[in-house]
Amino acid sequence: MAEEAKAKGTEAFQAGRFAEAIEHYTKAIDLGATHVLYSNRSAAYGGIGKWEEALKDATKCVEMQPDWGKGYGRKGAALHGLGQYDAAIAAYEKGLTVEPGLAMLTKGLADAKKEAERDKGAGGLGGLANIFGAPDVISKIASNPQTASFLADPSFMMKIQQIQRNPDSISMHMNDPRILQVMGVLMGVNIMTPDSMGDGFGASSSAAPTPPPSRKAPAPAPEPEPEVELTEEEKATKAKKAAAEAHKLKGNDAYKAKKFEEAITHYEAAIAELPEEMTYYNNLSAVRFEQKLYDECITQCKKAIEVGRSARADYKIVAKAFARMGNAYEKLQKLPEAVKAFEDSLMEDRTDEIEKKLKALQKKLKELETHAYINPELAEAARAEGNELFKAGKFPEAIAKYTEAMKRNPKDHVPYSNRAACYQKLMEWQLALKDAETSISMEPTFVKGWSRKAGVHFFLKEYHKAMDAYNMILKLEPDNAAAKAGLDNVVATINMQASSGEVDKERQARAMADPEIQAILGDAQMRSILGEMQTDPKKAQAAMQDPVISAKLQKLIAAGVLQVR
Repeated sequence: MAEEAKAKGTEAFQAGRFAEAIEHYTKAIDLGATHVLYSNRSAAYGGIGKWEEALKDATKCVEMQPDWGKGYGRKGAALHGLGQYDAAIAAYEKGLTVEPGLAMLTKGLADAKKEAERDKGAGGLGGLANIFGAPDVISKIASNPQTASFLADPSFMMKIQQIQRNPDSISMHMNDPRILQVMGVLMGVNIMTPDSMGDGFGASSSAAPTPPPSRKAPAPAPEPEPEVELTEEEKATKAKKAAAEAHKLKGNDAYKAKKFEEAITHYEAAIAELPEEMTYYNNLSAVRFEQKLYDECITQCKKAIEVGRSARADYKIVAKAFARMGNAYEKLQKLPEAVKAFEDSLMEDRTDEIEKKLKALQKKLKELETHAYINPELAEAARAEGNELFKAGKFPEAIAKYTEAMKRNPKDHVPYSNRAACYQKLMEWQLALKDAETSISMEPTFVKGWSRKAGVHFFLKEYHKAMDAYNMILKLEPDNAAAKAGLDNVVATINMQASSGEVDKERQARAMADPEIQAILGDAQMRSILGEMQTDPKKAQAAMQDPVISAKLQKLIAAGVLQVR
């Protein structure tokens, strides 16, 4: 009988007779396998250090009963024993999502993390074992008289191959002195082992050899799980859970096959069995989403969240419900609601996928809001109000109206010129210049924008730029009287300052910061010409005959960098 074999196995385990316990548990499994029996045999295998066998049984236990936290504990212990600490941590963490707070899981997780940190800090035996991965390992062993004979032993060769496949497994073989001796040969050092010491190092030696570094194996697995006698209420709950899980699995199969109505039937049946489990509501919402019934999907998501909150469900599962709700809102073009749902999802669990979705949606929403605000008629009305305020000398209020006009009609260049005029009145020269340049970038033939730009440059004593702006106006409108007058004024100002012999340091500093002036002064030919002009003024007259060089020299003079007397 399976129960009798199981009882004998548990008795042997508690007495420390792990091999005998394995025999009894194996017999019980053959008579009627259960997840508890696999768990117990995994613990027994762990007791004698057979961690690979322990892992196989633990994995089988989890497959048979995925909602049993102790199965993940067995798996974590086996992986710990194999030195696979990261995988052990993952197993314990998975178990805690099934049974939060289970002591064997929390303790196992802490131990695995501690060993993982220690392993990383020391480089780990796995790192040391990487020397076995070199292509000439066998030839080195064969060429050394002390290790050549080891190759004749098949069990030794199996150990070498296992270490080559998985360097972390070296900890399982550190009690074999041949492995230590081979390690010394591969590293080019003499690792003393009992077999390699010879007679000269016998009993007369007072100091024992330093034992090899070994990886701390996990503590023996907890006691085998006895079959606990359940109350009638517990039996009913367990039966309901099993029935609900069976419906969920059938629902999942139907969902994958796109048999959505069948999937709904099973998920609803699962909810009827266990109405406090939010996963089933989540699954149902996924079906509604695939059916493009987005309103019903949202309803199910809200219900799932409500149930999950009451049952203190895993925050990651709650986050998924919010995320799916956000996707459904987006499909319905309810973008503000979708943004809120994605934000709530990130509050529960921060994932790259949802962060990217949220950013993209926020950008889209802003673009839509901007587009919805556009109204050329209202833009012109706002600009007209701004003009009236400008005439009344209410420049800050006028700026607000011109800004409103820009928002209402982002493609209109005129409000930028209007706002530049306001900034000029307020002596905000850089803001005025920025708006003037924006207006002409939108409409390069806009004369008023060029005029604003020229006026700002003149005030800032950037006469070379003012000249360029006025010349551009005259290129567009050759008979523009205002531009001609402005250009004449700039030239007269430049000549007056040049004849005075005074150096305007502020003007020079501003000019030297101008990339165009920097480019001229950085030109090797221009530097040569400027140097010659200092020693031979006649060469200046000759240089002025070249139109390209002349234009550059005029630019330097206008900028105040070069003075000609």
